[in-house]
Amino acid sequence: MKRAALTLILLLIGILAVGAYLTLFTVHQTQQALVLEFGKPKRLITKPGLNYKIPFIQNAVFFDKRLLDLDSAPQEVIAADQKRLVVDAFARWRIANPLLFYQAVSNEYNARTQLSNYLEAALRRVLGAASFEAVVRDDRNELMRKITGQMNEKFQGSRHYGGRCPHQAGGSAGGEQPRHFPPDADRASARGRGNSRRG
Repeated sequence: MKRAALTLILLLIGILAVGAYLTLFTVHQTQQALVLEFGKPKRLITKPGLNYKIPFIQNAVFFDKRLLDLDSAPQEVIAADQKRLVVDAFARWRIANPLLFYQAVSNEYNARTQLSNYLEAALRRVLGAASFEAVVRDDRNELMRKITGQMNEKFQGSRHYGGRCPHQAGGSAGGEQPRHFPPDADRASARGRGNSRRG
């Protein structure tokens, strides 16, 4: 009799443990979460802590709160004076609105793909319209600001993708050493190396 009661108690504890596992989830300080019900957004969670969902009906999708890095592959750009630049650029961005982000691109992989395309296109437009000397020395910081501005127009969180590209840029080209910026939550940088061979 005692053995049957003990077995029943252990069975109930196991059922409760499984129920808690399927129902409860934790949102960490570096995360924000979206609760989906049959794939449709139901609830947004931005504060860390213990939360719940309905088993088998709802699931939680997590998004990073931190500043995210994006590195683009080195690419060759022809400057306005027909000199070649090999540009190695990167951007920093964050997910500002998880709901819009999920509705627009679903996940970080898709966002990185689109953001990489925007970065490469902005580099070609801005640097391709400038001279080699302007990229290397004269107008480098202004060119970086233009690149970042064009990316923000394409990837602005509150209206389009739920992501936010930083609104400052800086970098180096033409063999100079990259500048070192202080850590800033909303900062993007692009750096490149150029040579003076005519294409």
